[in-house]
Amino acid sequence: MTHVEHAAEVEGLLLEIEENGYCIVPDVLDPDQLASIRVALDRAAAEDDASGRASRYGPSLSNQRVWALLNRGEEFVQLATHLLALEFVHGQLGPDVLLSNLSANITAPGGDREIGRLHTDQGFLLEPWPYRLATNVAWFLDDFTKENGATLIVPKSHTLGTFPPHDLAPSAPEQLIGPAGSMAIVDGRLHHATGLNRTKDQKRRAVFATYYLPFLRGQENWTRSLNPDVLAKHPDLAAITGFEEWQTLGGINGPATSYLNF
Repeated sequence: MTHVEHAAEVEGLLLEIEENGYCIVPDVLDPDQLASIRVALDRAAAEDDASGRASRYGPSLSNQRVWALLNRGEEFVQLATHLLALEFVHGQLGPDVLLSNLSANITAPGGDREIGRLHTDQGFLLEPWPYRLATNVAWFLDDFTKENGATLIVPKSHTLGTFPPHDLAPSAPEQLIGPAGSMAIVDGRLHHATGLNRTKDQKRRAVFATYYLPFLRGQENWTRSLNPDVLAKHPDLAAITGFEEWQTLGGINGPATSYLNF
């Protein structure tokens, strides 16, 4: 059971995001959910390794990204459509959103010999950005600590409306610290980076759901990559994965709403 149970609490945390660019909500996932998601993610990562398509990075290639998680297990569909997470997303972006990407990051010991470069999730746009176009939800599958590479952040950097300098590594940013089962909601403009895992034997696993305003092109092309069986089982995914028309965008043989004649 999450600590956030009332609308007033959600509103307070949304104000916190407006001020600082992020908030952390503890106890969103219970131990059984955590165990199930960890098993599913470890299985997916091992399958990518076995098939030779693992997406690894860092000097020692110890870190691993796992992509298109909607296809990798029911557990991930439940995260993408989690009601509390979507309440925060809608509070940030409005009633209509697109799931740009659902992926995982596994940060292993020695995965980076230097701190990751600062970036934002609106870096594909020309600057300055007039407003927020993206919101990230990060699910902590393990404790996020300073030692195991918890995500580095620069609070309030979302107000700058610009990408950080490409050659800038964070000197002393804060980190997203919290116990396993927590959920972080991060403004898409916030400057952040992968931390350095200094432990000897701890993986830091997280699932990231990135949501865009619906007129943007998502990172993952779900209309090509989403397993049709998953969509058939979860028709509610159609809107947030781009299968349905939105405001005359994404129509088939023209928009269903014909009010653009002149």
